[in-house]
Amino acid sequence: MVHYENDLPVQIEDRCVNAGVVPDYLAQDYSQTTPHAYLSLIAPLTEGEHIVEAVRATAEECALLNIKEHDPCLLIHRRTWSASHIVSHARLLFPGSRYRLQGHFMS
Repeated sequence: MVHYENDLPVQIEDRCVNAGVVPDYLAQDYSQTTPHAYLSLIAPLTEGEHIVEAVRATAEECALLNIKEHDPCLLIHRRTWSASHIVSHARLLFPGSRYRLQGHFMS
């Protein structure tokens, strides 16, 4: 699935969902909601994991994201759990020029 912002592709989402936890996932109209919003409604997040890396996109991904072949990209592998059940694993690919990673820490 390609996500757009202001008609510009900003993300390729490749997600595997646990059908035992979210059985109607494929029946949703994702032109009206996002997969994340639907999953949050059905199986609220209790735990998550992100692995972030800089990568080069494949030729097909470059075409989908409307970027040049050697433009840098950011890849996030995301796993989420709800009530100790794995809900989904997602591969989220962003053009490097269209993504900013931000964190906030307190002690």
